[in-house]
Amino acid sequence: MLRLSLRPNVVAAYVSALLVCAVGWIAFNSVHRSEEAASRSSEALRMLSALRALDDGVHAANVSARDLASTGDGRFAGSYAAAAARTEQSLMSIRDIASAFPVEARLDSLGYFVRLRLGELDEANRSQRQVSARSAAAAISARESTADRKIGELLDSIGATVQRNDFGSSAVATAESNVLLLIVITASTLAILLAVFVNYTHSRNVRAQRRMLDELESQSVQVQLQAAELAATNRDLEQATSEMLRQTVEAERSEARLAGILGSATDAVVSFGDDERIVYSNVAARRLFALDNDALPDPRILATVAPRSVPVFEEHMLAARRSAHMSDPNPEVWDTLIVRPDGEEVPVEVSMAYTRSGRDGLFTAVLRDVSRQRQLEEEFRQAQKMEAVGRLAGGIAHDFNNLLTVIGASSDFLLHDLREQPTSLSADVREIKAATNRAAALTRQLLAFSRRQLVQPQLLDINVLVGEMETMLRRLIGEDTTLATEYAEDIGLVQLDRSQLEQVVVNLVVNARDAMPGGGKVRLCTGRDTVDVNGVHTEVVTLAVADSGVGMDEATRARIFEPFFTTKEQGKGTGLGLSTVYGIVKASGGEVVVESEIGGGTEFRLQFPRAKESSVATVTDDAEPESVRGFETVLVVEDEEPLRRLTRRILESRGYDVLEAANGADAIRTIASTQKRVDLLLTDVVMPGMSGRELVERLLPVYPWLRVLFMSGYTEDMMLQHRISELGIAVVEKPFTRDGLVLAVRHTIDRVAEPV
Repeated sequence: MLRLSLRPNVVAAYVSALLVCAVGWIAFNSVHRSEEAASRSSEALRMLSALRALDDGVHAANVSARDLASTGDGRFAGSYAAAAARTEQSLMSIRDIASAFPVEARLDSLGYFVRLRLGELDEANRSQRQVSARSAAAAISARESTADRKIGELLDSIGATVQRNDFGSSAVATAESNVLLLIVITASTLAILLAVFVNYTHSRNVRAQRRMLDELESQSVQVQLQAAELAATNRDLEQATSEMLRQTVEAERSEARLAGILGSATDAVVSFGDDERIVYSNVAARRLFALDNDALPDPRILATVAPRSVPVFEEHMLAARRSAHMSDPNPEVWDTLIVRPDGEEVPVEVSMAYTRSGRDGLFTAVLRDVSRQRQLEEEFRQAQKMEAVGRLAGGIAHDFNNLLTVIGASSDFLLHDLREQPTSLSADVREIKAATNRAAALTRQLLAFSRRQLVQPQLLDINVLVGEMETMLRRLIGEDTTLATEYAEDIGLVQLDRSQLEQVVVNLVVNARDAMPGGGKVRLCTGRDTVDVNGVHTEVVTLAVADSGVGMDEATRARIFEPFFTTKEQGKGTGLGLSTVYGIVKASGGEVVVESEIGGGTEFRLQFPRAKESSVATVTDDAEPESVRGFETVLVVEDEEPLRRLTRRILESRGYDVLEAANGADAIRTIASTQKRVDLLLTDVVMPGMSGRELVERLLPVYPWLRVLFMSGYTEDMMLQHRISELGIAVVEKPFTRDGLVLAVRHTIDRVAEPV
């Protein structure tokens, strides 16, 4: 319950507050009444002013009407109308103001008589035209007395009432002001007495408070001392708290940096304790372990290691503990195998460190997936091996082609000369020719494998080419093997060498036949597909050769493209068939995809880039080799003497005049010293001292009419080192036949012949 203090100064304060409230309330009422009186006075003044304006208007209307009646001047008619309008307006103003005064009945009478008077004046003005001016003025004056008198009486009565009302309000306001003054004087006196009383009581209280302050001051000193001690303690606590906060923030930053580094690392990071349980793994680790979620089926680290690699892993764990005791900063890196939940084993490189905090230890292992690296290393070794064998095969084939050219062309001459001789001798020469052709085919395989074969790319339709080979392929595979073909429509064209593509198809079909010793089915399918090459979608034309044979295991499939590797019996295979296929396809910008399983057959799917051209240009040559002859002069440049002599013999047998030179310098001297016009330069590309390209570049500026035909056993040196393709000069491939050389010479002379 609220209890009020009854001390004298409090009572005095309460009384003062009551006096102030009372005086304020009385003053408020007095001011309000004064404002009302002032408002009524203002209304009274407006009312009196409106009454005077009405009286003036009526008077002006009487005067104007009388003047109009007396003179008949039209100007007084306007004055009368203005006076009548002012009178009406003043009457309306009086009605608006009169609501504050008790004059409503008299105001109605006033309005009646004012309108009556104005009506009389209007009637007098209208009748002024029919009577004389004197009579009209008399009529106005006669009627003026009654209405004007009534209007004057009512104006005086209303004015007196308004003045009395205003005087009464002013008297009341004056009386209330006097009463208010008396109350204010009385309240001021009481306030002074209360102030004296309050001052007395205040002085007494001040003395008591001083005594209390003295006592409190002594206590304050003690409190200040205690507060200083608390402040010092608080500062120490704040410093300790600030340091802890700084260390916490730094630890959070370090943890965030470490989490960012480990999260973005491409190597797997795994931490596990002495109990081998994994306590942390980053994103790369979960990706390495092929986990769909964050949990491993078995959280022990050794459960992720292939069983045969567990002993080595445990040895390195012991080594990591020893390194931690010896403060060895360089952890050892070793190879191991991890096993994924689906059983797949992945080779990884591991480095491991060990740290100890109290009695607990923590291993941290970094694992790097090296499966792709191992694959690339294996592919690189395979590529190096293929390149080395290819260079060896290309070098052998180049020299071998010169020998085969001599043997083959000499066999042609022998067969020509022995047309009338016994059949047995001709048969022996034909055997030599056949062996030469087989050796040439083997050489072409070596060159195709090493990508050094002379190629003549052209637009080919694989559907048409395979269709033309069907009869030959059916004879090739035998009667116990079925050949089925499937041709897709609108597959497009490819830019390939026709003979090479035929060789690829034959090799694959023969390989499929040999994979089915008891017979079976070989299927040839063409198609069109889109593959991703370095992020770019490329359209390819596909050719698939599938068999229903014994199939291959993974180890055999990894080696099938190696040169001289074969699974056939001794003497039944050279080991170059698939190597040749691989070399031709890769040289053409294509890919070879192999799918096989033991007992399920094998499929080779070739992918060739689709050419942009949409039509195949056909070239026909109706010339018979025996009828091709010439009379032009040909300069033969060849460093191999047997081949040079044979080439001269072939050309001379067809009517050509032949000059020969052993090298470039000899050729320059020969062409400069002869009196004959040399029409064709037939030169080898690779020669000691001066290459065929250099020889041509020296001769053509001096002999601009000279036509050129190159000879070469393979094209790598010619195309890459000697840049023969830049000259746009035709090439005849070694080993060439007699008819092939003659046709090439004739075509070169005819194609580029110029008027002298």
